[in-house]
Amino acid sequence: MDMQKLTQNSQEALQQAQQKAVTFGHQQVACEHLALALIEAQDGLVARLLQRMGVAADQAAQAIEALLRKRPRLSGPGYQPDKIYLDHDLAQALTVAEQQASKMRDEYVSVEHLFLALLQTSKGGLKDVWKSMQIDESRFLNALKEVRGNQRVQSATPEATYEALGKYGRDL
Repeated sequence: MDMQKLTQNSQEALQQAQQKAVTFGHQQVACEHLALALIEAQDGLVARLLQRMGVAADQAAQAIEALLRKRPRLSGPGYQPDKIYLDHDLAQALTVAEQQASKMRDEYVSVEHLFLALLQTSKGGLKDVWKSMQIDESRFLNALKEVRGNQRVQSATPEATYEALGKYGRDL
């Protein structure tokens, strides 16, 4: 994946996912780390979309944190926090996110593409979290359409323009 094709918020989410892997003592960045980073992003689009879907973002985050706590931790002299790798499933999700952006005719891979890719490719515990919280691709896309409308991602900072009229506009 070309990192230049990621929006600023997508790049930050991947950095936060990597930081979460280090914090949890994991050697690989997994889909759960990215999902947690996307949901916890301050004023993030994913949390707003979950809210529109009637899903409590903090509950989703807690469920994902519980999954991460179950993963084996590395520590001690052999652990190198500067050598963190993407696991296979996350690498696949990033490829799917790029395809999703292309399918939506967007020029950049934004946080919504990353989250959609996680919904499409999740396995095991993360898939169970989505199911238990009734988070699915169809509901997410409907919420996204309400927020994004027909706008396309044509810059590295598109999230700032979503709902801009609703936030700052005044009915005269």
